[in-house]
Order: sequence, then structure tokens, then C-alpha cells
Amino acid sequence: MKLFEIIQSMKIMPQSRKHLIWVKSQLETVSYDLLINKKYELLVNQTSVNVIVKSYFWASRLIYDCHCLPRSIALYQQLKSLGFDVKHKFGVNNSDEKFAAHAWVEYQDKPLNESEDLKKKFTVLNQSNGS
Repeated sequence: MKLFEIIQSMKIMPQSRKHLIWVKSQLETVSYDLLINKKYELLVNQTSVNVIVKSYFWASRLIYDCHCLPRSIALYQQLKSLGFDVKHKFGVNNSDEKFAAHAWVEYQDKPLNESEDLKKKFTVLNQSNGS
């Protein structure tokens, strides 16, 4: 990531944090289907996917107990609102040991801000690309 992109990410991080807090609160009362299709736009002019992803990643670290579901929904809403063709995915682990589930966003069939072996660890249950 270039220095200019890091600065851009840091500039929009307060708005990303506000959005994450809002999504986290909405998860308590609003259904997934309604929430995933809501639009949310930061006050940003043309910026890259990497800048937005980093901003949400860093902002999520500033919020207590901000797990993958609100993180991924907020990121999905933002990128979708900006016209990026993203998909929201849920998966369960492939291991018989301890049950685990995870939610993430993919762009161009690649998970954003996730390890490359994510698809090996989880079986996808659904995906949403909005309506």
C-alpha cells in the first residue's frame, strides 16, 4: 500500500468507524436481507478498494467486539454503494473439530482483507450480491 493510500484510509477511518457502529447496532433489530441491501456512502471521491478495505479494517480495531459479520456487512454496503461488484459470503469450517463460521466480502472472486487459504478453511453457505 502506498503512502498516499494509507493517508486516504486514515482520513476516512472516522466515517468507517461510525458506519461499523451503526451496522453493529442494526444487527440487533434489522434482518440480514434488509441490512445487506441498504446503501451507505462515505463522503469520498473516487478511491480504490484497497483504501476502503484498510479504512474499515483499522476502524474495526477501534470498536469493542466488532466481529466479522458487522465488519463484512459494512464493507459490503460501502463498496456496493460505490458501484463495485462485490459479494457477501458466509462459510462454515471444513474441520470436524470445533464449529466455526465466518463472513467476508469478495471482489473479483478474491476475499478482501483475508488470508488466501480462506476458501480452503470454509465451505460457503450463501452469497449475496444485492438486489
